[in-house]
Amino acid sequence: MGDFLMSFRVVKIVLSLLILALLSACSQMTVREQMIEMEQAPLDQAYEFEAMPMGMQGDPDLDDHVIELSSGRSFYKGYQLPLGHGRMVVQLRTYIEKTEVGEGFFYPVIEMFSADGKLLEVMRPQLRFTQLSSKGRYAAVPLDLGREVARFVIRTEPKLYGEEASYTTQHQGSSWSYSVTPFSKRKPASYLPLGALELLTPDEGFSQPIEKMSGPYWLLAYGRGEHSLASAEDYLPNLTLGGGPSLSFGYSWAIPKRPTSSVRTGLGLGYYSLSGSGGSTHSQSYMTGDLLWVESNHVSSLGFGLTARAGHEYKGAGNTAEYEPTFGPKLVVEIRGSMGVALGAYMSWLTFEDQNGNEVDGNQVGFYLMRLY
Repeated sequence: MGDFLMSFRVVKIVLSLLILALLSACSQMTVREQMIEMEQAPLDQAYEFEAMPMGMQGDPDLDDHVIELSSGRSFYKGYQLPLGHGRMVVQLRTYIEKTEVGEGFFYPVIEMFSADGKLLEVMRPQLRFTQLSSKGRYAAVPLDLGREVARFVIRTEPKLYGEEASYTTQHQGSSWSYSVTPFSKRKPASYLPLGALELLTPDEGFSQPIEKMSGPYWLLAYGRGEHSLASAEDYLPNLTLGGGPSLSFGYSWAIPKRPTSSVRTGLGLGYYSLSGSGGSTHSQSYMTGDLLWVESNHVSSLGFGLTARAGHEYKGAGNTAEYEPTFGPKLVVEIRGSMGVALGAYMSWLTFEDQNGNEVDGNQVGFYLMRLY
């Protein structure tokens, strides 16, 4: 068990270092640096467009292009839609972020054009910062792109540079980008020439994006096995073979061209100890692993695949039993929440064999809390 705990500590340290490195790599330029870059950048004489990537969920990188408008210089990004596309929806997200002058956010202006270059619409959305994620609070701006839209541009609003912005944390369940009395809990902010942005686009063959269930995760689970090993003398749950709490770390892999599908892999440790009804101490420890195919929609997921147990040891009443590695099918059902959090339940079908060759059915049921990054 000591080796298991040491491995767990090492995993925690490595994950912490990786997260710190990612946060450092993603640090933003200051507002002053943004303005200097915009003034020094070469100007485009007209909007330039590139093919809109399908299945995208990332930063559109507006600082690649600068153009001179009647109201001043602006960062922008132009996208060309697929020829002959049907109606599709993309989503732009702008985040509240910390700057050297306090909180701020990027206010997007979206311009839509026809195939012959005619300006169809200019969107200046009212932002509602109602959504939460691991990156913080954000406002989602859905862009409904009909068949007549051939190109669109995301840009800054030059006349807002240096102006004070604000948002609220409470107004009939919503948060807004602008705040005047009698709105409550007003928070001052600033408009940023650049800011924390994400663009979500549909995968090939789909009309709207879905947040992919991809990235690293941790999972805290509690299960109950079919076979009882010891009864607790107090309010604690009984000790069942393969049951008890476990903590896993893993990675969820997105499937190309299948925005609703992912493959989830994970490794973890389980340990449970209690005082039995006869006064003796009982405990078990084990390693666990999962390989699951997961199908998701916007609110829930269903997964199926294999689960494995190894290094399984039970100690109780002066006896020790070691079980052979085993694996079996597993089914999970979960409800997806905000900030990558999911609540789920699972069933697995396992047969355990001890060192004497005795086999015991140890089917499992349980629930879990998952946090996806």
